[in-house]
Amino acid sequence: MNSTEQIQLAETLMHQGHVEQAEKLYDELCHMEHLTETERGTALFGAGTCLFLQESYAAASSRLQESWELLFAARGMEDPLTTRTMVLLSRSLIALGDVTTGMEIGRGALKNLVSLYGLDADQTATAAFFLSSGAYQLGRLAEAEDLTRQAMQAWEKIYGSVSLQVAGCLDALGKLRTVCGEKREGVDFYRRATEIKVQLLGEHEMAAASLGHTGLAEAELENWKDAESLLTRALELYARLGVQEDAEGMAVFREKLAACREVLREDKNA
Repeated sequence: MNSTEQIQLAETLMHQGHVEQAEKLYDELCHMEHLTETERGTALFGAGTCLFLQESYAAASSRLQESWELLFAARGMEDPLTTRTMVLLSRSLIALGDVTTGMEIGRGALKNLVSLYGLDADQTATAAFFLSSGAYQLGRLAEAEDLTRQAMQAWEKIYGSVSLQVAGCLDALGKLRTVCGEKREGVDFYRRATEIKVQLLGEHEMAAASLGHTGLAEAELENWKDAESLLTRALELYARLGVQEDAEGMAVFREKLAACREVLREDKNA
């Protein structure tokens, strides 16, 4: 098996979910002699991707940094593969806490993606969405919101307004609006995200969690009736799904539901 065939096999294994097997093949390739810079850069990118998927961010960033340097020298900064490497290196560095460097690399990658594929491409939207989390960590809330909205507008065109991708953006916008002090607007974004998840996922833990967290947000605004309804739906859905009562988050939902009902009882008796 030559190097090209081994790279193709490793890519296939990774896409099939056999990440550890793919990583071993990529590592073997990285240690082979007589590879071109592009082949070695590709192998390092593959190894870095596998490590990233396993959340080994320090090891991933090391491989991806080396890959980026090789691919930049061999193919240039704006090459599609160089750009993919920059995107994943950016995400690895942000995950490690080196947010400033990650954002710098990520902005360059996003600029390349817009030039290569346009604003409405899935790759561009995905990069913008994950880059927004770095901007949020740096306290650059306006930039984070702009990036989130950029991703959402593209995903609405690709997947439609009722999609999990759009729901993810709405959740992010809800968080941003809340942090900025616009709590009512933030909760409205959360509610829209929840409606989408319930519609698409039906009886699913993700939908139950979204109902519960939106209920908590309504309770923060002292909208006790709406909060009580959402928290009740969340806990009833958890029960139908057979989720253990001590599952993470459920105790908080039950406590807040009891508090909402107490307030509603007091209002009724007043």
